[in-house]
Amino acid sequence: MEESTHISLPEGSPLPRSGTQGADGLSTQRAAVSGLIMHDLAVPSAMRGLVEVAGTWVLLACIVGAYLWHPRGWTYLVAFVLVASRQYALLILMHDGFHSLLHPERRVNDTVGAWFVGAPCGSPYWGSRGSHLEHHRNLGKPSDPEFFLHSAGSPRPKRGVGRFALHFLRMILGEQILYTHLGPKTGPRVGIAKRVGSGIKKLLPVLVAQVGLLALFTLAGSWSTYLTLWVFPLVTLVVLLNGIRAFCDHANHTDEPTGEEHRLVSYLSNPLERFFVSPFHMNYHAEHHLFAYVPHYRLPVLRQRLTGSPKYANAIQWRASYVTFVRGFLREKV
Repeated sequence: MEESTHISLPEGSPLPRSGTQGADGLSTQRAAVSGLIMHDLAVPSAMRGLVEVAGTWVLLACIVGAYLWHPRGWTYLVAFVLVASRQYALLILMHDGFHSLLHPERRVNDTVGAWFVGAPCGSPYWGSRGSHLEHHRNLGKPSDPEFFLHSAGSPRPKRGVGRFALHFLRMILGEQILYTHLGPKTGPRVGIAKRVGSGIKKLLPVLVAQVGLLALFTLAGSWSTYLTLWVFPLVTLVVLLNGIRAFCDHANHTDEPTGEEHRLVSYLSNPLERFFVSPFHMNYHAEHHLFAYVPHYRLPVLRQRLTGSPKYANAIQWRASYVTFVRGFLREKV
């Protein structure tokens, strides 16, 4: 079993020492360290997010273009993996959009997030945003719409290689698409007809973007490559990468009775993982949950400021890498 690093707080620290995860615990932890945060970290750059979105699109165009220039079996495999990694990177930037961190102007932020990031990657921006913010409010609780993604036990048991693999297989075979477009199963019961109707309305930007992409691939000389090198990576490898990260970000070897206090996790990781699993500083995930108004590119500075205070220490569980955590989780005997 992988050991995670916790730094003990000194006696008398105002941070609770146990059982404080979830909304109440997060509020207490934020209050305890809020004095350390300067507002200069909270104002998003007017250019950084736009450049990152544009740069990711340029990389995608170059990858697809290289494959179309030299279409071979091995170039397809390489392009498939690289395209999926950058599609996933776009979805991580959409996550910044959820928190209004792509651009300081809300209209620009939401337009870029919805039409130039979410829709091309098949994700309805507004519905996904609401679900994600609910996840922040209810982290570690059964009402968390993403709880099934990182629960070790119920409602989606993942202990053991078989159950673990089955979870991701179900996501790839369509469950992720249903979750993205029809919403989570948690919360108030909503009829399937109403969920489908709401999903259709949210799909308009997605449909427009997909028609536009199909036209671009056709103009580039291969409409079928839209299916094989855009849609197929999205519904397979992107789902897997997102699922692994979502699991690792908040999972523990046990959910009960004390697992709830250890939902804030950050990974030291390595360059390969940061490229494929946690682009744009997603390995600073605990810092993000504590201070969701800080853009990803300022999370390293945030960490430096926080680590100077003992009040911060007990709020985060440190892990070396995603691979080592998954390996330890699968080897755990419960």
